[in-house]
Amino acid sequence: PCGNCDTCLEPVRTYDGTQAVQKLLSCVYRTGERFGAGHVIDVLVGATTEKITKFRHEALSTFGIGKETSRDEWRAIVRQVVALGLLQVDVEGHGGLSLSAACRPVLRGERRIELKVEARTRAARVTGGARAPKAALSDPHDEALYQKLRALRLELARAQGVPPYVIFHDTTLMEIARARPRSLAGLGAVSGVGEAKLERYGPQFLKAVREA
Repeated sequence: PCGNCDTCLEPVRTYDGTQAVQKLLSCVYRTGERFGAGHVIDVLVGATTEKITKFRHEALSTFGIGKETSRDEWRAIVRQVVALGLLQVDVEGHGGLSLSAACRPVLRGERRIELKVEARTRAARVTGGARAPKAALSDPHDEALYQKLRALRLELARAQGVPPYVIFHDTTLMEIARARPRSLAGLGAVSGVGEAKLERYGPQFLKAVREA
């Protein structure tokens, strides 16, 4: 241990998250493997929303089974379960969650899942839902645009109920801030901006760049 890095100064705390993960996976399955994280979490905590009523998800066996866990905690669990490859995100669609083959041993109780206790600062929640990459932008104007793009990404992610990285990764936003594209074609040339994302999110991010 070096005694200076984040891992040494603030060791990662973990806990047995198997039961919580099983609840999440079951809820994704029961809701049809088509909804984003926001709706799945609403079902888990037993929320009453228009969408839940529309699809009669209050009648599901998983409705309210996770009410002892906060929404922020569920969002952290979803992020980690996706990272573990137990859930897949429809990146090119509407961020719908679906089960992967790797989740079967977990659902059968044959695999234990250790989850990290996430310590998220208020600043991280406001600016983009994740820690900014260490390679900061040297130009203050680029940095200001980057933060503006992260705020836009967070707004879109919350509206769709998906993790912010599903829309664009931080590195992609940094490249957009540096390049400052003036057209959709220019935006599409940035690494990480595929055709589907360009069509879906391009106009909004391009507008943010032009107004910067």
